[in-house]
This record gives sequence, structure tokens and C-alpha cells, in this order.
Amino acid sequence: MAYKPRLTEKTITLKGADIAAGSFVLWRASVPCKIKAVRAYRVGGTTAVVNATKNGASVLTGDLATPAASTWAAGSLGALSARRMVEGDTLAATIVSASGTPTDLVIQIDIEKDANF
Repeated sequence: MAYKPRLTEKTITLKGADIAAGSFVLWRASVPCKIKAVRAYRVGGTTAVVNATKNGASVLTGDLATPAASTWAAGSLGALSARRMVEGDTLAATIVSASGTPTDLVIQIDIEKDANF
């Protein structure tokens, strides 16, 4: 069954004391899809370093650091094979580190649902 490409996003928003290193499962793929972007937004603090994983493996070529507060940053996506998801794959957002006591951190992962990938 073919699907018309549809974009969706999986987002996690953390506040205050919840902003610490850790991994947060966001979604189990229900159809074949591709990760199209990984973005992060930080309020306060000095920096936050994040990543996204598919079944525990990074989808970015390197960790994504938020360069300035209240500014969206985008990560550099890895190879297509690292970004393709099949039914049952697990998508997670990972906080590698945070410093300077950020008050808010948003990690957004854009996904294109399309069986013809």
C-alpha cells in the first residue's frame, strides 16, 4: 500500500530540573518513514547538546549544540540508511548534556511518512 507523503513531527519539551542528560522515547513507527530534520530550541542556560536516535543509533552526523538561547538550531543528518524507519522502529530524543541551567529545552524531529522510500 502506497502512502502520499505526509509530514509530521515528534516533539519533547522539558522544563527546569528535567533538563539533564538522558534519552526519551518519543514514538514507535507505525509505517515506513524518513527522518527529515532534527531541531533544538533552548531558553536560558549556556548550552544544551542533543541528538536523536533510531533504535539506539544516532541519526545525526554529530551531536547538535544550541549556539544561542531562544534560537532554533538544526542538526546535520546522517546517511539515508540511518534516517529510514520501518514499522516497529523506535525514535528517541537524547540530551547529551546541558549547562548553565537552561529553563526550557525543545527537541523537534520532523518525519515524512511515505511507504515509497
